[in-house]
Amino acid sequence: MLLPLLLFMIGLFSVGQYKKVLITAELDALQRQGVVLARSLALAEVEWQKTSGQTTNRNLSKETMKQLLPLVGYGSELRARVFQPDGRLAADTARDGLSSGQVSLRIRRHQEMRHQFEDIVSSTLNRLASLFDTSRPLPTRELRRLRRAAQFGDIENALRGGVQRNVFLNRERQMVLSVAVPVQDVRMVRGALLLTTSGGGIDNEIRQVQWFFLQLFGMITLITIALAIYLARSITTPITKLARAADTLRISHDGAPLLRLPDRNDEIGELSAALTQMTDELQRRIQATAGFAADVSHELKNPLTSLRSAVETVSRIEDAGQQKKLMDIILADVGRLDRLISDISLASRIDVELHKTLPEAMDIVPFIDNWATASIQRFHDVSISYVGLADKEIVPVRMLPGRIAQILDNILHNAISFSPDGGKIQIKAQVDRSSVSISIEDDGPGIPEAKLNAIFDRFYTERPSTEAFGNHSGLGLSISRQIATAHNGTISAENRNKGGARFILMLPLSEMQSDKTKD
Repeated sequence: MLLPLLLFMIGLFSVGQYKKVLITAELDALQRQGVVLARSLALAEVEWQKTSGQTTNRNLSKETMKQLLPLVGYGSELRARVFQPDGRLAADTARDGLSSGQVSLRIRRHQEMRHQFEDIVSSTLNRLASLFDTSRPLPTRELRRLRRAAQFGDIENALRGGVQRNVFLNRERQMVLSVAVPVQDVRMVRGALLLTTSGGGIDNEIRQVQWFFLQLFGMITLITIALAIYLARSITTPITKLARAADTLRISHDGAPLLRLPDRNDEIGELSAALTQMTDELQRRIQATAGFAADVSHELKNPLTSLRSAVETVSRIEDAGQQKKLMDIILADVGRLDRLISDISLASRIDVELHKTLPEAMDIVPFIDNWATASIQRFHDVSISYVGLADKEIVPVRMLPGRIAQILDNILHNAISFSPDGGKIQIKAQVDRSSVSISIEDDGPGIPEAKLNAIFDRFYTERPSTEAFGNHSGLGLSISRQIATAHNGTISAENRNKGGARFILMLPLSEMQSDKTKD
């Protein structure tokens, strides 16, 4: 939208410069004509004086001027004045009828409406151009009653042998160009020649250029407006469609995807893709929340049903032994409900916490060493070995230390639960170019091949036969995978060739933080 205005400003400046070029060219031509005419007058005067025997006369004779002044051109706007060495006006082509003499007078004829409009536009543009013109404004002079050289300093300068060029405005505010040259031969200055002409030709040419420039400006303005409307519609139309689609998605309940704009490769297409991903993620979360609520309802219903049955039965049984067994069942179910509610609350808090921005990267080597050392001391009755990253100075990872420790604690507790008496548990850390991995393996029975992925589902439990039912909620590994995914990492399980299970936690390295640490 700024292009037409910029073009308009450049055009105003360019027209002003072009006008100066035309004036300079016109003055050059006028000066050449004046020099030729003045030299011709001087030579003719020398020849006439030799013929007439008046070689001592310095003034120009009327006979010489009568022969050469008609060379100026009858009926043209060029006006020539000749002054004697004493400054008196000797000849004037306008006074003698050799030119039209209309330097300062222009007959106004009836103009068509278009010409009048062009005049108005030209005067307006001239006024605007004057705002950017740093040169002095043209002076105003009146040469109609010019009779002596003292009335015009350029003539006096020419009588001293100099050449003077000038541009000024007459009484009608019309531009006039003048050149004053000396009339001299080899020996002396015999007078001065003043040539004046109207700048109307320059004004007409400038007016034509301005009119063309205005037409060009109007055409570019229309094209710019059309492009602006097209671009505005190309932006607002898809945004309006996206807004309508989002509103439709808000009031609908069928889970339909948001409108996609596959043909857009610009910012609008990126916005559509981002909104689509956002709505897909929201729908996935809504479905996950609904599924989680259904699973929670199912898991809570089982102990509640058992509690209800035990409470209804205990009031009808009088046998103390049977009552004690029922009370043990009630206490076990209450404990199971307490663990379920605690783990469900923990899972909800973790979901909110992990959607915040992860902190800056930290060195994971001391973290793993400290956790492994503390775990070995805590479970001193279990054979636990640790292979760390002693040869690595810095391994930067963006993580929440408490949540990573929670994953490792869950895996370690599972390994201890499934390890047989005298079994060994190994903790091992490794690092490659892009990630660090922490594995925990045991000598237990392993995991059924069909359940290697199912063990990470919510409320899935696969416990040793020696462990009482209900001691675990089945949310530990599900929460662990949730934490790992939030850290852009993975957690997986596999069976060892020699028996037992191996859990592997992989976390990506932070390259930017790694570079800062090395510096």
